[in-house]
Amino acid sequence: MTEASETVKGDAEVGLQSHRLLEMCLIIGVPPKTLRQMVQDLHNDVSDACDVSPEVLSIHAPPFIDPQAHSHTHSQSPLRKPEQVTGPAFPSGEFFVNIELFKEPLNVPRGIDLCGLPELCFPDGFKLEREDKSESFHFLVLTDILGNRQQGVVLQIHREVKESDLYQALPEGSELAALPLETSCLFVPYGICVITKFPYYTVLKDCLSCLLLDLTNCGEREFEKKVKDFAAQLALVPCPPPGPLQLCFEMGPLSIVLSPPEDIDSPVIDIGLHIPFLCFKPETVLQILTYILTERRLVFFSSDWPLLTLVTECFVHFLYPLQWRHPYIPVLANQMLDLVMAPTVFLMGCHSRHFETINEVEELVLVDIDKGVFLTTQHKGLEAPHLPTAVVEEFLSSMQQLQVNRELTSAHLASHTNLATARERERLQRQQMNQRVRQIFLQLIGNLLRDVSKHLNLKHRVFIKKEFLDSRQPAAQPFYTSFLKTDLFHCFLKARLNKKVDAFTRWEHMARNDPNRASMDQPVSLRSSGTFSSSTLASSTLSSSNLSVTTLSSDSSRKRNDQTLLVQQLSSTSLTDDTRSLNSVMPRNPNKLNRASGRLVKDKAPLRTLQLPSFPCDPLDFLGVSLYYTKLVVHISRAIDQTGPEEFEGLAVCYYMRGIVYLAQGQALLALMDFQNLERIDMNFFPLALVKRTLESMSPEQLRTMQETEELKGLFHGIMEKHWDMVRQDETIKNFELPKQPLDKQEFENHIQAAGIVTNPNTTDRLFDILTGGQQKLIEPKTFNELYARWTEIKSEVDNITLPPEVTKHLLDNEQVWKVSNPVKTSYGLGRMVLSQKRLFLLTEAHPYCKEIARFRDIQEVEPCLPVNLFPLKILALKIKVRDKEPFIANLKSERDLWKVIIREMRAGLFLADRHKDAQYIQQALNNVQLINTLAKCRFYPRPMTLAAKLAYLDQTAGEEPPSVPTMTSDALKHTLHLSDASSTSDAVDVLLYVPGNLDPCESADTHPKLWCALSDGRVLMFNAATWIMEQLPIQAGRSKLHCIIGIGHEQVWLGSEDSFIYIIDAVAMTCKKRLMGHRNQVSDMIQEQVEKNGEKTSQIYSCSLDGAIILWDPVQMVLKSQFQLPQCWRLTAIALHHDRIWCCMEYNLLVVTRNGEQLHDVTIPPSPEGGSILMTYFLIISQKDELWMVCSQSANLYVWKTANLGKPFRTMTLPHCTEIVCMIHVKNQVWVGGGVTGDKTKGRIYIIDSESYTLEKELEAPCGSIGSLCSAEDRYVLSGTKDSKAIIWKVD
Repeated sequence: MTEASETVKGDAEVGLQSHRLLEMCLIIGVPPKTLRQMVQDLHNDVSDACDVSPEVLSIHAPPFIDPQAHSHTHSQSPLRKPEQVTGPAFPSGEFFVNIELFKEPLNVPRGIDLCGLPELCFPDGFKLEREDKSESFHFLVLTDILGNRQQGVVLQIHREVKESDLYQALPEGSELAALPLETSCLFVPYGICVITKFPYYTVLKDCLSCLLLDLTNCGEREFEKKVKDFAAQLALVPCPPPGPLQLCFEMGPLSIVLSPPEDIDSPVIDIGLHIPFLCFKPETVLQILTYILTERRLVFFSSDWPLLTLVTECFVHFLYPLQWRHPYIPVLANQMLDLVMAPTVFLMGCHSRHFETINEVEELVLVDIDKGVFLTTQHKGLEAPHLPTAVVEEFLSSMQQLQVNRELTSAHLASHTNLATARERERLQRQQMNQRVRQIFLQLIGNLLRDVSKHLNLKHRVFIKKEFLDSRQPAAQPFYTSFLKTDLFHCFLKARLNKKVDAFTRWEHMARNDPNRASMDQPVSLRSSGTFSSSTLASSTLSSSNLSVTTLSSDSSRKRNDQTLLVQQLSSTSLTDDTRSLNSVMPRNPNKLNRASGRLVKDKAPLRTLQLPSFPCDPLDFLGVSLYYTKLVVHISRAIDQTGPEEFEGLAVCYYMRGIVYLAQGQALLALMDFQNLERIDMNFFPLALVKRTLESMSPEQLRTMQETEELKGLFHGIMEKHWDMVRQDETIKNFELPKQPLDKQEFENHIQAAGIVTNPNTTDRLFDILTGGQQKLIEPKTFNELYARWTEIKSEVDNITLPPEVTKHLLDNEQVWKVSNPVKTSYGLGRMVLSQKRLFLLTEAHPYCKEIARFRDIQEVEPCLPVNLFPLKILALKIKVRDKEPFIANLKSERDLWKVIIREMRAGLFLADRHKDAQYIQQALNNVQLINTLAKCRFYPRPMTLAAKLAYLDQTAGEEPPSVPTMTSDALKHTLHLSDASSTSDAVDVLLYVPGNLDPCESADTHPKLWCALSDGRVLMFNAATWIMEQLPIQAGRSKLHCIIGIGHEQVWLGSEDSFIYIIDAVAMTCKKRLMGHRNQVSDMIQEQVEKNGEKTSQIYSCSLDGAIILWDPVQMVLKSQFQLPQCWRLTAIALHHDRIWCCMEYNLLVVTRNGEQLHDVTIPPSPEGGSILMTYFLIISQKDELWMVCSQSANLYVWKTANLGKPFRTMTLPHCTEIVCMIHVKNQVWVGGGVTGDKTKGRIYIIDSESYTLEKELEAPCGSIGSLCSAEDRYVLSGTKDSKAIIWKVD
């Protein structure tokens, strides 16, 4: 079997599907005929007596029992026949009997290639020994043709050669029945190889050590029987999925623990990651890792075979979250040395005796584990490039604090007198060490890659490589130049562009929120990136809008009880299976305070231990195995009962494992019910492919039974009929390249936006007209290249602006510096003028101090002035007239005209932001300032400042007559939130939810009010409504449009999706891991009802889908309580609950039904004059007045009924200039109707109707597109979502 790997499947679901610890167990050796020849050659002193290739003697792979026959099956499983390898087959209980009489093909489990495996089990070659040798272990990494890795643990033992081994049931007259050979003091090696899909190296070594005790004194005929029993026992052991549950089982005298992966995207680690630091200095480890990161061809050497795999595996883990997908062969047998001549990138390992031979191969990096050194073969360009200095210093500092030698830290401890206690302490110490080492290397990889996202254009899927390289330290640029070409970086870049949330994403978010984690590659900058986030802009301008929200909720704080964490060690005492099935650990406080954000976040659940039942006496007996599975189900069920509902991760693991055991028992329906429970607990654990295979393998009768089972109807529909989750992600990655041909207007727009220079289409058009002189012609490549070069130069200057600490502490909140002048004389003294997004100030030269010149809103005029007495030389200056201050004069020399233009542009941007209540104008002014700076430095025009001044578009338009914004709109409009940045696509804001909170600054940010915004691509954004800053990463709730949203207290947010699922967000942990399946069409609406049960108030949720299905949910248990179907319904868009009746808005009528679906009333709108039916759009029930309000899109009318008289509407109102109505809410004594658009589709309409007089009070014009959703913020403000990723805040009278 080849170990070369070109691809590695990192999909977490693939790992979840593989549940057995053992894939197969093989016996490797030579058959009697070959053994006899070897003995004869040894006695005859034949020189090539040792040139014998071992063979696979026996394969033991599950299934070991046949449930139908109630008896164990043959060793070679007949169920798997994709490959065949010629070799002997052995009947059960017989060892090498009649081997010469018949040969049969060995049936190999699917996905396993045995080519080369015998040689890997004996990498030193197969030879007889004259002295008994002690057993030895080594480890393998095997790869199939698809790149899926499997691991192998090999036990080599030697057994004395007996005469019976050479003559076994040979036919009379056979030539082999010659004179007996002398076999005394000869020992033949055998290899026992266990193959697994999980790298549990230490676990399998412990298991094979227990088998070794049984093999020591067993006879020849018992040898294979014991190996087969051993394999059958391991096949009963499931591997734990990622989560807080570890498994423990007894084998021989040992208690063996299977630890789960940390996260769903983390690998299993069952070795000590500190091993390389016992072999190399930290500096050497870092250099070797640098070679791996730049994808050189590496060969590791050691005289100790197991050390090769252990060390190379550690280096592969050090790359996390990057993934090595090239050939990876940690052990090369003697016959495989020619693989090091492969032209591709690889990681290989071989014995130290071959060092001189391999040293002759060019372009290799040779790592000597035994000596702790590395060297390169004779070839230029193989020197290790330098990593960033700060990154290296932090890594070495962290390693100095890490004590890798355990004996130095445990010398003061007493010796253990109990084997189980000693093993458990060693395992826990290894886990703690591994966790610390992983943190150090994650910090290392994170520091190397933390700025990549700043140079990505998500909208165009472009990575601007040159800009990224220019931002690196000069000494580190050779490393990044090589690293950016690697497959490691390509996969990392693809994950960033696809917005994957992995370990790096979580680390980056934590590092951004922690002020102590500054960039390790460059000096600390006052700006985080070249663009200014809209959320920061919002917080910086809200003070000018005097916008505040006062909470009305009395629930100002939520108390959480701290619980004591009890750590229980495993012991090998003789507990019964029932009493030791669950070594539970009491849950510690699940929430902790994040100091960076002030939010309460959930801590990881403590590990719990599930004790597996004792293995059956005969693991090949059907009844014994059935009893084992039954006990295991009981143990897991007890664990589920003992797990609280808030410990959803532990519950998910238990349900998953019980489903796996049910499948092993053949109880598919019970397994599917457990898998379905995973959807409402943690959908990341849901094994989609496994469930699909299970359904496809079921008989028609079983499928019929499943569809008749009420609990499984939704699962069958969701798996067999839905295809929404099969959306294929875009895999394209574009590197920005400068043009080589002239650009027309469309090509110029593509290049300029991909480079991130301009994102606004109007600015792009203006820039094109300026560069072409207003004529329809092409832009030459040299012109674009000059523009790009100057823009990157300006951007680099801004990114590298640093101010003294004495100055930074006097900056305003969220203030960032964008431009600094040369030293100039001013009316305030000698210094540098500094421009931020809020003001101008002077940085004095004599001592670090900043003196404010003016806020932009206080600047009255900026103009050049003639020489004055202040400047006796004939040098022109700039005069800034400030409200209530003396004019400020600065001798800016050649920069005078540039500063005049940019100051006027920033003043205009702030003026327009105040006028339109939209901070985006400030962002546009900042972008214009950068572009003006860029154009002023270009050398392709004699007078570049003349061109640059034409880009001051805001200054040119601010003085003009304002656009025709109605006075009502201007008075009601308070602020505009932009929910997408310039580099990403604009998605409609489909639904909004405001959750009240506490504005007390002494309280945690977790108790502040929140605004939840759902976008059309399934992303959900959460803003702190006290600061209007998005403090958390967007949450992905499916990939489809979200139609409705409700909040369940402060803990959960439910969202109904177009893909028919209900997604549930944990508002504390800020994760979306749960979803409910029950609908077969898009979920169109949800309502919450408060009910009182046994003196306690609880809530229940009604949801509906377009096809007329209405489901009642229990939000605590997240289970379906009841459901009914409306007859002949094709479009159920909304529901409401009033007077114990459910009101249902259908396509052309409104049905009033009971809670069980019985129809009571049918409400229709009077037909139009043309006689046709009118399509209902939305309805609203005002409970206080018992009124039903209905809108339709065809006639733009609003109808009002009394709920007690549904015959005819008693009031009809016509909404002017309305072509579409989407939503409607009741606020105080007003009804707000949104969605109407005028002839200009970029503007929407909101109609405010007095619910008492039924008159139209106001008609607001939304400047940011048609209205898609409305929500109320405590009856003081109304928030509207638009089709272009904006949320507008309106004042309620």
